[in-house]
Amino acid sequence: MLHRITDLIEPDNGCEGFLPGEEPTVTLILDDGRNIKVYDRLAYEKGWDVGSDISDEEITEHSCG
Repeated sequence: MLHRITDLIEPDNGCEGFLPGEEPTVTLILDDGRNIKVYDRLAYEKGWDVGSDISDEEITEHSCG
């Protein structure tokens, strides 16, 4: 089943930035109300943005928390 991304939330790490070795994530808000956290790099590579579709299989395979 496909779900539409209705919003995304990127963390604001302020002036501290990320810890060494920490990979940035983004939270995808889906049309069914779920919040899915994925690596920012992966979302960019897959083209996941507001208005994009994501499948249940992709959610299962790529969610990181």
